[in-house]
Amino acid sequence: MRVLYLLNVSNSSQLTADSGFTFADLLAPALTDAGAEVTVASPVPVGDARVHFALTTSPSTKYRARFDPGMDALVTLFRDRRPEVVVANQIEAAPTIRAALLEAGVDALVAGYCHYLPFSFADTGTGTVELDPAMDDGGLGRSVLLAFAAGLAACDRVLVHSSTAASWTTAAAARAGVDLGEKLHIVPAPRDVRLVRDPADITPPEGRATGIYNHRLYAHYGTARFTGLARRLVAEAPVRLTVMDLFGTRSPERVRLDPSPERQLEELATTDGVAIASDRGDRVR
Repeated sequence: MRVLYLLNVSNSSQLTADSGFTFADLLAPALTDAGAEVTVASPVPVGDARVHFALTTSPSTKYRARFDPGMDALVTLFRDRRPEVVVANQIEAAPTIRAALLEAGVDALVAGYCHYLPFSFADTGTGTVELDPAMDDGGLGRSVLLAFAAGLAACDRVLVHSSTAASWTTAAAARAGVDLGEKLHIVPAPRDVRLVRDPADITPPEGRATGIYNHRLYAHYGTARFTGLARRLVAEAPVRLTVMDLFGTRSPERVRLDPSPERQLEELATTDGVAIASDRGDRVR
């Protein structure tokens, strides 16, 4: 089976901070292990040499990825690769992918991998849908949600990573009049062995605990709450904290959209008992 995995990479200079690339780097080899002939169409190749590579240009912003995935380039790619299955990493691009397949004259199944949900629910889906602040610049959150639902409708298979994601996706689809039927499947990403360590190899420090906060520092992820907690911990307990700087120097375009990571990092760096460290783009580090 020929599988074409379409991957937009928004953080090509900081791949370890790009969730879509991380998932593809794990899933493409797993698909190869299952017997598929896999090609990743992306600005950068994944790490497994068995996975074929087709160079593409990713949309320059997170909103272009959702609203302007580049139909002309998709038609050319489909005619060249003749896939039997197309994996849409950006679920909102699925309607354009389906239309491009029709124009290219290629009959392929479209599978959408919902690695990122641009919404949430306070419960399993019976309450009010909450738009993701990261996708609501200029009030675009509702449009992103509708584009997500349109992508679900255009897919033959919809893959999510957890039971919570399945319940949220089902609820969001139903509210938009999209019946997922039997096409929704839970497919957790393969375990990343680089991030697993045997607890027997770890020696706890004597008299003082050290915590590591390894999360992106956007304000809408609750970083201000963490900063308040960090101050309390280092002041009231024998605790020292290391905060990972996962982004490094971001592009001016990304800073202009949301400067909160830089502000949060600066505030944490001035807190006694808190150290800032970088993984330097190395997940093993």
